[in-house]
Amino acid sequence: MSVITISRQMGSLGTEIAQKVADQLKYEYLDKEGIEQGLAAHGVAVPEVEKYDEKSLPFWSNWQNQGRKFFHVMQTVIYEAARRDRVVIVGRGGQLLLKGIPGVLHVRIIAPLQDRIQRLVAKDGGNEKESLRILKQSDRDSGGFIRTFLDADWGNADLYDLIINTHCLPVDVGVDMILCAIPAVEAMKDTQRFQERLDDLILQQKVETALLNANIRSIRVEVAGGVVTLSGSVSSNSEVRSCLSLVSGVEGVHKVESNIVTCNFIGT
Repeated sequence: MSVITISRQMGSLGTEIAQKVADQLKYEYLDKEGIEQGLAAHGVAVPEVEKYDEKSLPFWSNWQNQGRKFFHVMQTVIYEAARRDRVVIVGRGGQLLLKGIPGVLHVRIIAPLQDRIQRLVAKDGGNEKESLRILKQSDRDSGGFIRTFLDADWGNADLYDLIINTHCLPVDVGVDMILCAIPAVEAMKDTQRFQERLDDLILQQKVETALLNANIRSIRVEVAGGVVTLSGSVSSNSEVRSCLSLVSGVEGVHKVESNIVTCNFIGT
């Protein structure tokens, strides 16, 4: 059993490959629609998803608390899906959110721009000029999302275990390449550590969301084994106590440790 993340360019056949992999393995398939359902279960309405989902960098240059909350909840949905195991996660930064976790295969699917244009024209009609505009906007949006939220380059080859260029490869060959890679990934997996790590990541998102809801932005959160460590600076001891009380009340928190320092801010 494993988790597979798929990053794909529009028109690269990545969606088709991801769907076939999930079908053949009988894995859960988590794409935009599935993530929307998960977000709705956490109280994020679909109109909000459309507002925030994979927008370009200029959109996020002035993002506010609501955007941050959306991202934390989206991370929770992805971590919960990975925790269930046997899932193909498409897009939404899965290659970075689950980076370094043994038992996760990260795949990037690409194709030359001209191939992508021709595929989009064949699929949706229209002309090459309009298809080029759509593809470039899609690339900017996806890349901007990754840069803004995760401070990474969407196309960085180091993020992936397997990169498939579909210029000369049909969908079935791409599927077979992924299936062949899975046993090597599964051999590295320690199920108990895998589950514990994801439990900590899920809890971290819950804690960070609780702090955001309380309009507390200056505190950093680390979680290990259900123990939450808070660091950062606030203006008074009463704020420290408020943070500790708030986080202690989050479901799943076993213990809270504080590295928060107090600073006296003197007006001029």
